[in-house]
Amino acid sequence: MILHIILLFIVFYYVLIKLWSEMGMGREFLNIFSEWAETYDASVSGENPQYATVFENYEQILAEVVSESAGTVLEFGVGTGNLTEKLVAKGLHVIGIEPSASMRKIASEKLNEVILLDGDFIDFPPVKEEINTITSTYAFHHLTDTEKESAIEKYSSILSAGGKVVFGDTIFTSDADKKKAIDHALEKGYVDLAEDLNREYYSTIPLIRNMFEKYNFEVSFKQMNDFVWIIKAKKGERKGKHKMAEKMNVESFNLDHTKVKAPYVRLVGVTEGTKGDKVYKYDIRFKQPNKEHMEMAGLHSIEHLMAENIRNHMENVLDIGPMGCQTGFYLAILNNDNYEEVLTALEKTLDDVLEAEEVPACNEVQCGWAANHSLEGAKKIAREMLNKKLEWREVF
Repeated sequence: MILHIILLFIVFYYVLIKLWSEMGMGREFLNIFSEWAETYDASVSGENPQYATVFENYEQILAEVVSESAGTVLEFGVGTGNLTEKLVAKGLHVIGIEPSASMRKIASEKLNEVILLDGDFIDFPPVKEEINTITSTYAFHHLTDTEKESAIEKYSSILSAGGKVVFGDTIFTSDADKKKAIDHALEKGYVDLAEDLNREYYSTIPLIRNMFEKYNFEVSFKQMNDFVWIIKAKKGERKGKHKMAEKMNVESFNLDHTKVKAPYVRLVGVTEGTKGDKVYKYDIRFKQPNKEHMEMAGLHSIEHLMAENIRNHMENVLDIGPMGCQTGFYLAILNNDNYEEVLTALEKTLDDVLEAEEVPACNEVQCGWAANHSLEGAKKIAREMLNKKLEWREVF
């Protein structure tokens, strides 16, 4: 009797674990997929006014993904097969992954010869063919940010150098922009759209950029409408003397410094505390790594000037400090993910440097090396950075 109870408990435990695991990786939305399957194609054509802007330029979005795809394609979130159809029409070999049986049924009626498998972005059957491109449209937001990173790490191991990930999905420049979109939807009475934006896991460009760069992708973004962006990520190459360890504890040690193009401003990472506070760390690169650097006296002075002045243009700045390689600074901000605000604050701060008549705290009481300063050196660094401000958004 006791043995029987133990066996029942073990079976119950494994069933529970299986159900729990399937609740992640976007599968918690399977009921919604099933309900939407029959009306999805009508929604993308603009018949539902709440989602008309989301699906604006739908055909161009699919065409953009197709134009960037080549070879054997692994497509996630096939849905009703609209993207798949266009990939096949281009002559590409497509392997489709779709967790919704209802969606797969509709897609299979359109695509008799395409392999359609039950799976999601992370948990899918092994694929024997070499994959050249991984695609998806309107689906990556079903994953949490943690799951997105796990998926990207997996794709990095699947793709060879030069392989691509090409996604079209709703993302935002910042959490503030996401909130504006929700507020705008509510103002127009689009309750379903507002609930969707609140319920699912829509990420921001800085977070997505950081995830791909972490796993050796060169990534770019192209906006297609008010909601949807094309994410194009190309797997980098590591060879010879520049080969790096698989993964190290320090984020910058995992960054391929031979690939970046200074000057730029890059989100390094986000650290969340136990109470929900988030620290956003940025890499503000002034000089091209291993090619040039800031002279010490000028760097020392611009550090003082930036540390004092940036707080006049942006709240919640925790710290800004120089890199040991003398090519840039790290900026840490509390509870503010607005990338555009960082760029604006940096520009205003560098303008302050150009207008400065003295270096603040340049004395032996307030500074550990007061003799090592150059206001003119700081201004030269600021001027060169400002002259290339249009390049700050491009890391690679």
